[in-house]
Amino acid sequence: MENSRYRVIRAFTVTGGILILAGAAVHITGWEYASVLFAIGTILFVTGQFSDRYEGDDMVIKRLRGQQLTGSVFLVLTAVLMFSGPFHESILLNQEINPKLRTFLIELTRRNNWIVTLTIAALFELYPAFRIERRYKELEKTGNDMKE
Repeated sequence: MENSRYRVIRAFTVTGGILILAGAAVHITGWEYASVLFAIGTILFVTGQFSDRYEGDDMVIKRLRGQQLTGSVFLVLTAVLMFSGPFHESILLNQEINPKLRTFLIELTRRNNWIVTLTIAALFELYPAFRIERRYKELEKTGNDMKE
């Protein structure tokens, strides 16, 4: 049962990662469904990330898992910002919004802000992905009890 659970989590994570990459790459071309592709990939990837639990006692792995989950939050924010183009234009045209709030929303929904949050997400996801595997091997060598 545990092995099939791991396979499902792995499938969600890998499929989501591929769709995220495809959605981000195709978004540059202006294809209107690229944001949808990215959002579906994000949902799959984040679901896999949050379903993959570590129940051991190793503080290093717990910290790295926290970094991965933070990266997942930034991926969700990126998906939201990818859809903000039409919202951005409506804010520009709406003069009734408080000027300070309007300025903040205009800056937040600028067309390429999603690139910044995607870069932050990638940094939070990439380092732990490699470091967790190395830590598991270190714990295996020392014979410490690992629970997944």
